[in-house]
Parts: sequence; structure tokens; C-alpha cells
Amino acid sequence: MYKNENGIGNIILNRPAKLNALQYPLLMEIVNVLESFKKDKTVRVIVIEGNGKDFCSGDDLESMGPEGVKSAPLEDGSKMPHHRVVKLIREIEKPVIALLHGYCLGAGFDIALACDFRLAADNLKIGDHRTTRAHCVLSGASWFLPRIVGFGRATEIILSGRHLDAKEALDIGLVNQVYPFEKYKQKSLEFIEKIVNMPTKCLGYNKAMLNFSQYNELFPSLQNEFRLYCKNIRTKDFGEGMKSFMKKRDPKFIGR
Repeated sequence: MYKNENGIGNIILNRPAKLNALQYPLLMEIVNVLESFKKDKTVRVIVIEGNGKDFCSGDDLESMGPEGVKSAPLEDGSKMPHHRVVKLIREIEKPVIALLHGYCLGAGFDIALACDFRLAADNLKIGDHRTTRAHCVLSGASWFLPRIVGFGRATEIILSGRHLDAKEALDIGLVNQVYPFEKYKQKSLEFIEKIVNMPTKCLGYNKAMLNFSQYNELFPSLQNEFRLYCKNIRTKDFGEGMKSFMKKRDPKFIGR
């Protein structure tokens, strides 16, 4: 389920009776919506959330067959849909925000890690318990988690398979904000609206710079920063930023 309103593209995982566990049709729907939001200039921020009591409990293993992900038919015979989702979240030059409440586990954990911001309710239970069933990580946790919380913490979280509560997740930097559950929707929307009113084209270029720096050394990163900086100065928001500064007024950005 998805919608696009006021510059916010919402993707809502909608299998509440199954704790929003992921099936292949759902994953491919997420891929298709992300690709659409990537092209849609009216979408300035993307939000991924879960309907019901949880964000996502992970893969629906029963629907994926006895051999797990290996049994799923893919039209191109190559890339897993999990990987397509994670790749799109990172390559889309727009802020992507995960709204996390209840369970955020396994493949849902992977999706959350790929996002730029993670906002949590105080009832969050987050982690990757796949090792407790002899399943390896699958969709980026081994890459994202050490970069977010450090190698030692990531090792302990992934190998132990334990769940973290919201307070611990905030303390180690795994989530950006934690709100009381009864205020979670309101506070999350306030955060989202603040981001959507920022120069989101500029934020997208900064996101691309951060991505590039993850696997390149300093000098190539400096060159890439300058290349994207030059693209940014041609945006309408850059001009508005300069005008508003000179006139000592609040800027009005449009994300272009």
C-alpha cells in the first residue's frame, strides 16, 4: 500500500495479521513503488512504515518454501528482491525515513538499516534473530550495521541474535529518535514535515556524497563532492537559499 501526499511518498507494509512479514509479491511491490517515487519529482521524502502493531517481523518463511529464499521465482533469475529494495533505498537521491514500532526484525531490520533516518516508538524491539534458527544475514546487515554502531557492537548483535529495546537502540545510535508510543505518529510527522520542507535536492546530493565516501578514499571523495556541489548550485533551492540569506528571511524550498 502506498500514497503520495504533500511531497511525502508513503510505503505502508500492510500484512498486520502476519506482523507485516515479507513475501515476494510484497517485496516486488515495494521495488515498483520505490522506482516510481525515484522518478516522481513531486516526491521529496520517502517514508516506509508498517500497518498495525509492528513495522516488520522479517521474512514470511512459510510462503518462501522449505528452502527459504532460494525457492522463490525471479523474473530475471539474478537479483533477490530484498537486494533490489535495499539498493533502491540507497541510490534514490531523496531522504528515506523508516518509522519503527513493535517488531523490526530480520529482513525488516535490513530495510530499516538501509534508510537515512530511523524514528522509533518506545515499544520497539529491533534486531536480527536469524542466527537462532541457523539463518545467516541476507540483505545488508553485515554492511550497514558496523557502519552505524561500530564493528564490535554489530558483531555482538548479529551473532547473538538478540533483540534491542528502543532505549538501547537510541543509546548506540541505531535509531535517531525515540518517541512515546502515544505520541509516536504526531512526533514522527513533525520530523517528516521538517525534512520535506528542507532543500531535498541538496539533501539528495549530500546522501550521494556519503554513499560514495563509504567505498572511496579522500581525494576521489573530494572530487565527487565538488562535482555534485556544482550540480547543486544550479538548483532553484540554492538560489532561494542565497536570496533568503541576503534578505534575512526564512527560505521557502521546493526540492528542485
